[in-house]
Amino acid sequence: MNSNGVYQVTKSWTFGRIIFTIILLLTYMVGPFGFLMYHLAKFTFLKKYETHVRINIKDDLDIIDKTNNNQFQTDLITRRYVRFGDQFPEPLRKIYHVIVGTIGSIVLFTIALPAYIMLRIYCRITYHSKLNKTSTNPNKFIPEYVRNAVASMKLTSLTTPYEKRNWIWHLKFMLLQISTFIEYIANADTPHILFTALQNYFTEIYHVSCYTFGDGIGVGSHALVKRYLQDIPPNKGFESLGWNISSSQKTFCDFTTIFLSSDNPDMKLSRQIVFQWLHAFPYNLRTNNHEARTYLSRIVPRRIDRQPNTKEITQAVGEVMFFLATGGELKKHEREAFHECATAPFIFFPDWFNFLLAGHYLERKTLNGYYTILQAFSRYVDGPALRAAFKAADNKKPNSEVLRLIAIVFSIAGSAAPSKLAGTVIERLWCEKDKEKNVRLFKKNPHNFIKECARLDKIVPNVNVFATQEIINDIEKDFQNNNQNIKIPENTPIHCSLVLANRDKNVFQNPDEFLPERSDLNKIIVWNGVEEDILNADITKRPVRYCPGHDFSIDVIQFVAEQFLPIVSDDGYVQEPDFSLDEIDGQNHVSEENLNMKALDENDRKLVSMNLNINGLNGIDLSCYAVLDNYTKIVIYLMQKAVKESNLAPSRAIDIDDPLHLPAHDLGILRTDMAKFLPTWDEDDPKGSGLDRRIARWLVNQNIWDFYDSPVEFNSLEQAIKWRVQMFSDLPVPNVIYEDMFSDKALTQLAFAGCACHYTQRMGKEWTPGSGIPEQRFMKNAVYVNDMTGLSAFNVRKPFERYGAAAYFDEDFQIIAIYWSHANQLIKKGEQFWNHAKYVWRSSFFAYITIRDHLIVTHMIEGNAFVSASRQHLPTDHSLRRFIKPFTYHTISVNYQASVTLVNNRGLVHRIWAFDYDEFLKVCDYISMNYKFVLLPDFISDTMSPENNKKSADEWDKIYPIYHDINTFWMIIRKYVTNFFEINYKVNIKNDDLPTDLHMKDFIDEICKQLGIEGITSLQRFIDVLTKLIASSTGVHEHVGQISDYMLDPRFIGAKLQEGKEIQNIQTYTQILVLSVVTGLRMPGLLEDWSHLIERNQYYSKNLENYETFKQDLKDLSKDIDDRNKIRNYPFQSFNPKYMECSTSV
Repeated sequence: MNSNGVYQVTKSWTFGRIIFTIILLLTYMVGPFGFLMYHLAKFTFLKKYETHVRINIKDDLDIIDKTNNNQFQTDLITRRYVRFGDQFPEPLRKIYHVIVGTIGSIVLFTIALPAYIMLRIYCRITYHSKLNKTSTNPNKFIPEYVRNAVASMKLTSLTTPYEKRNWIWHLKFMLLQISTFIEYIANADTPHILFTALQNYFTEIYHVSCYTFGDGIGVGSHALVKRYLQDIPPNKGFESLGWNISSSQKTFCDFTTIFLSSDNPDMKLSRQIVFQWLHAFPYNLRTNNHEARTYLSRIVPRRIDRQPNTKEITQAVGEVMFFLATGGELKKHEREAFHECATAPFIFFPDWFNFLLAGHYLERKTLNGYYTILQAFSRYVDGPALRAAFKAADNKKPNSEVLRLIAIVFSIAGSAAPSKLAGTVIERLWCEKDKEKNVRLFKKNPHNFIKECARLDKIVPNVNVFATQEIINDIEKDFQNNNQNIKIPENTPIHCSLVLANRDKNVFQNPDEFLPERSDLNKIIVWNGVEEDILNADITKRPVRYCPGHDFSIDVIQFVAEQFLPIVSDDGYVQEPDFSLDEIDGQNHVSEENLNMKALDENDRKLVSMNLNINGLNGIDLSCYAVLDNYTKIVIYLMQKAVKESNLAPSRAIDIDDPLHLPAHDLGILRTDMAKFLPTWDEDDPKGSGLDRRIARWLVNQNIWDFYDSPVEFNSLEQAIKWRVQMFSDLPVPNVIYEDMFSDKALTQLAFAGCACHYTQRMGKEWTPGSGIPEQRFMKNAVYVNDMTGLSAFNVRKPFERYGAAAYFDEDFQIIAIYWSHANQLIKKGEQFWNHAKYVWRSSFFAYITIRDHLIVTHMIEGNAFVSASRQHLPTDHSLRRFIKPFTYHTISVNYQASVTLVNNRGLVHRIWAFDYDEFLKVCDYISMNYKFVLLPDFISDTMSPENNKKSADEWDKIYPIYHDINTFWMIIRKYVTNFFEINYKVNIKNDDLPTDLHMKDFIDEICKQLGIEGITSLQRFIDVLTKLIASSTGVHEHVGQISDYMLDPRFIGAKLQEGKEIQNIQTYTQILVLSVVTGLRMPGLLEDWSHLIERNQYYSKNLENYETFKQDLKDLSKDIDDRNKIRNYPFQSFNPKYMECSTSV
């Protein structure tokens, strides 16, 4: 700045300017060189990563061109052009849609809505009628003068002859329909009130029983609705709700379901196709198919803790129907599409109205859902139902058109109505005012309960026909009887109001009351006909247009309602809780005969018996929440968020995608504090966690949270159980419910049939005590020992006791003594501290199994080695990579999440157990250094074979069930793996030579390096190792990771040990319940279907046969275990395939 206050720029070269200019010039000079280097690399060493056939999955024509689809597949992929602009290339099409959407919004807000406001003003000025007040009134947002004046103007418009309907008439009629749309939206929850008001107005003013609605005339009496729907030959068109449907729905299929019931030959054919399709379903709910019921129970698990939301109900209905129709499952985006079809009505609205809604955007969104459902069904074209549909078409329509018909039937008739009716049924069952009464009525007669809900519900407010001469005569005569000469043009839309017909006082007694046991219930009109006529045993006398899916929809709704049915006492009240120790230890407060448990399996039934009275307590005990530290409160919130996301979008085997191929460094290897190298990028979750989760994870890991062990205890056992039931209702249902938790016999069950049973050994001459048991402290006269002293050498925080105990059993498998590491005492049965010693052993085995077997060995060592070696060294098209993909699904993301939220410094594991973090890392090092890879048959001690215990196989199975189950499971997996190599590598297993495959060699070397295996030089050894890794990801993971079995009572298992304490305090119990819930989120089951991963090459049929044999062997094993558990001393479910997940995903 000079003396005049003006800034001056010095133009001379300074050292800084020279350096900056040089850098700038170098940048420009290096640019072309970098461009050249990129292309040189692209065609040399980067060429191996090239995708030779790059397909734009959003471009239908590109898919057709590059996938060699046949004509059938091409017809399915090709979208039909609905209107101008749909044929544009994608970038131009998007721009065009944005422009149209903008124009539509401008027209809506600058023309349509202002015109509607002017209409309201006009109605207010001109309307002078005074009507009798009724007990029910429509939504007050639409005043009476607008509703009634518009109805009268609409009558004038509808009676205008066709030849006099000019452009002014059409503009006026559109404006009147906009008013009707607004009326309907405002009364969407109670359309019968709107229709009643309109009917009352016409009755008083015109003295007729009809009224105007939408683009036509409405009728509401039961007699007229019955006559027009089933007595007069049908005449239907592109009408639904109260208006003409959109072009998107019209053009999707040659015979759109909106007019399935007309006399058109195509419509008759379509009805025949739908009937044959429905009758050929591979499964139905009326036969006692245990396999199907088990599968459906996994898809829609039983919930008794809370009322499900609309999306949960809708997806449950969709998944059940799709499974029954195909035997398969919907993918995640397909479930979303079904929900869109069930809840979005826009595709049912006329084109001009959809244009106002952002230029058809909402309409296109639903149309995309139709095409998504179409692709879902295309996976099952070889199924019995679709084959029957193709056959019923009798070559009159191509298979692709038949499939379009099935897709639109499923998307329209199979989505909205059943989903909404299921929601209504469940809402009534959960209504607090009448819950006990309604549950009893539902149990007594589910079908009648559903039908009565349908009678009073708004599911399908109107069914539409066109006015034939008979209908015209009826309406005109009604007006003429009151001296009004009204002429109705032919084909005027007639809207038959089901919601009014089903409340007709001339047919139903007390029509507005909910009475499932009413004698006139079969007079309802819901499924396009009077119910009693639909149920006529003589098929020829049934209504010509009744819904083909009548029985099917009711069965599905019943099943879904049973899965979400609340638990109540049949006496109409919930008994007062009485928490004596004996009762909580195993006896039920309410007999099972008095409980609604028809839809429950055995474990659900036991859990309900234990929780019933607790659920009757009011409110959440906020005093427990208040004593928690802020960290625990935060993780409770995050747990609830994760549970909600999991319930809305659970992982399914069908969601497992084909492998992706990236160089090894792209996996983002992370070195953890536990000295483990974990990949951080997961092809199963390529986008990673969402922003909200990343922020939450960052927040939780900040050092702003207090770290202390709260000593506050529960006031009573009643308070503790209530806290668990109400705050952790999503705790996974246990595989085994321990009704006897605290007796001496309970220790026998845990040691011989619990998650630590693989550590039980027979004390022969060759047995020596572990380093945790001083020689003078073990019982030489004991026969069996379960040594859980592995953690006894590690210090814990004050004032807690060190972990570690060993349980001794006699030849009758009864507990006789426990070595207590902290006190260095051998406590014999009945001596002082006996109960505390039992609590210490139970808590010590739980800590050791969870930290060693589950966290470190199964996840961080074997699971991590399995997935990282496959992702690093096996290309995306490698047959072995595809083969093991289900068993590595989500393993990377789960292990990474655990490393940064559970086992990190000040993380959940650090807080749950009593180790300081440095000491916990020593525990991890100790476990890792002493880890030795063993095959599954060696997972249990040789001393625990039937021969070494002088028992027959059947006798020993009753005592030590893991021996049978683990060996059978091993043989099934090994057979599956062996067949894979024989099929895909044409090898002779007896020759024992490894295939000459460089990628496989790299994979083997990496596995050996990470697992500490000396080397794999034979095929048999490789098969054994691969089998063990698969077994570890499935059966072993279930055995050591299913911890909800031990969480039902805070006295059963402790996380921290303290003198004189044999129950967990509030904070520790809460934290371990959080861990149980988040590690029990729903993941793909081992018995679910992932056959889509099998590559369709020359070995496809044999690989598919091997896969199906594998699944059948697992199902047979599951049934065998279920049968064996009926006669075993204690049930054992760890290696029951129906409980397993397909990978170490949680």
